[in-house]
Amino acid sequence: MKKYLSLVLAALLIVGVLAGCGEQGNTQAPDNSSAPIRAQATLPADGSFTSEEYEKLLALRFDGYEEMTVAEFRDRVGATTDTKEYTSLFERLSQSVALQDMKDTDEAAAFLFYTLMPLTDENWQTKAFNGAAITEADTSAILEYGYTLTIADENTLTIREYNAAQKGITDGLQAFLSGKAAAELQDEAAMQTAIGNEIATLTKSWGSEKLEITIEYVFRCENPPDGTPNGNDTPAPNTETRQSEYGTKEDYQSLLALKTPDYASMSVADFNAKLLAWANEDFSRMERIDADMLCNDFQVSFSEEELAFIRLTVFLSGTENGEFVQSNYTGDPMVAPAYQESLPQKVDKSNEKAPMWCDFGYRFLYHIANQETLTVGERDRCIGGMITAVEKFWNDTTLDDLLTMTKDDVISCLNSLAAEYSTDDIVITISAEHVHFDHTEERPELP
Repeated sequence: MKKYLSLVLAALLIVGVLAGCGEQGNTQAPDNSSAPIRAQATLPADGSFTSEEYEKLLALRFDGYEEMTVAEFRDRVGATTDTKEYTSLFERLSQSVALQDMKDTDEAAAFLFYTLMPLTDENWQTKAFNGAAITEADTSAILEYGYTLTIADENTLTIREYNAAQKGITDGLQAFLSGKAAAELQDEAAMQTAIGNEIATLTKSWGSEKLEITIEYVFRCENPPDGTPNGNDTPAPNTETRQSEYGTKEDYQSLLALKTPDYASMSVADFNAKLLAWANEDFSRMERIDADMLCNDFQVSFSEEELAFIRLTVFLSGTENGEFVQSNYTGDPMVAPAYQESLPQKVDKSNEKAPMWCDFGYRFLYHIANQETLTVGERDRCIGGMITAVEKFWNDTTLDDLLTMTKDDVISCLNSLAAEYSTDDIVITISAEHVHFDHTEERPELP
């Protein structure tokens, strides 16, 4: 079974950028100048830090700090923060959602999350960051990426160079995608080549003997200007290309740790937040699993329950998180999450001169009234039930019967199923233009 659209972990690549539930996210980090900062002006509104506490954190933005080498900066911070008070402040900083939400719009917060925390972390030499470039034109395209910075020489690499590399990568990828016309964005093969060339250029431009850079990505172009998945009523083919190795046993063990005994009774909001935190812990791990899901190709054995958890629960939460992120990037209202599938073609080649065939694909949206009250189990029952019911309709209906049906007949069937699996808390809707149903003419009369 092939699943398209906002494929689970591809969407998650950028969720942590805005939700702030993991290590680091990066869209376009503001310039970290050495200008004085007024703590009161940027104090998080949730009251998680007092003005005095915030000033203590920003006091680590020493005069001329960008000209310091990484080693000098780390030594200076270490000498200043060797107190219980700073230890507590750092712990609270890492957990502050309000501050993390500010890091792409406020220069003080950017310093804290793109410079201070990465360079004072236990694993400071190699840090992974996530981001995304999106188009602002009618064609909806998104380039989700993760870049890893490895400091090879902390005694010569300056803070300014470290910050500039981050901004150069994010600005460069956004400018690259923004400069593509709609026709270019829809040419999957050409875009893969162009993205590879751009990444090679950025890696060479911002990397050095002092700072090693690797960049990985997933590219999607979902909505051509006419508003249908691929320019007509046919669901888009699976043109995703694998960009990483297979997920390992350890990768999946970490993901399946989210399958706690009570996960089905958790609210959708709480479970989605846990999935975000998991995704941001390790970009490479996440991308390996993402590639497995994109290709529906796993090298690890699972129980039926585990596979259902990955393919349905994690998939749906990832899709929902992806729509949340895109809404935050564009400033537009959050779009209802979608599910799309193309079922295997039914064909009868008994008559070689006139083979009979039927194609079917569909897409539906689902709206959750309140993620804080809807449980994961109820969501999975409704959406999973809808998916299973559509597959049953396709599998149980003979080719002979399908050849007598029209697209309107199929849409009517889908609407009936949508009504059956909708509740007051979650509503499934079918869009006629996103249903593909096509077949040969009626089966000819036998002689």
